[in-house]
Amino acid sequence: MVVIASVQKLNNMEKKIAYFTEETMKHLILKNVTNSRWLFRSLKAMIACKLTLVYGPYHMMSDLQSLAASGYQETYEHAEILASFLSQLIPSHPTTPSELMQTSDDYSNEAIEKYKEYKHLLELLEGDCFYPKVAEKFCKKVYKARNYYTFKAFVNLNYSIYAQVLLLYQISKIDYKTFVDQFQEINLFEQKRKPLTLSRLKLYIRTMSKVVDLYFNLLAKTKL
Repeated sequence: MVVIASVQKLNNMEKKIAYFTEETMKHLILKNVTNSRWLFRSLKAMIACKLTLVYGPYHMMSDLQSLAASGYQETYEHAEILASFLSQLIPSHPTTPSELMQTSDDYSNEAIEKYKEYKHLLELLEGDCFYPKVAEKFCKKVYKARNYYTFKAFVNLNYSIYAQVLLLYQISKIDYKTFVDQFQEINLFEQKRKPLTLSRLKLYIRTMSKVVDLYFNLLAKTKL
């Protein structure tokens, strides 16, 4: 997926990227598209965003269903250790053992809520070459696959942030300055945003390209 046409020079001290130029980014706004090449690029970027937003709750729903079916229940001793670790990891959001003590019923209820969120997003995001029927196949395939590790690891973290921000920009809900300010990763330790490094930006683009390629392969095999 081509989200970025040009990246300015790296800051030699901090090794941070400067974001895409406004001239380049305006071509990803659907209403500004002037030729078929940019139309395809814009649609691919939008589909990548929508797939990210839809797959996030699907993945969590599937994990919760597995936990509910397994009958797994956290022990207080283990929850206490884990809560202590999480509180040290993110001091601004302390965790208590009781927050981690969940039963099969708790997992089932959470899975239901994630299912509702997933189905709502499928309906909400339909359009512009994004078909719920194909997206459902995509989610099922990616969840079972072993070669989409990066996507699955970050889909409910920074990748969901990037997807929301880019999609809002593409439909003209935010301006270029807001896009640049918000298209950044969240540092969990410092609880603040920071620009992506060049290596992480390249990884994100490669990951999204792989995601979109799978979607179009499934689309070609699906009778709508």
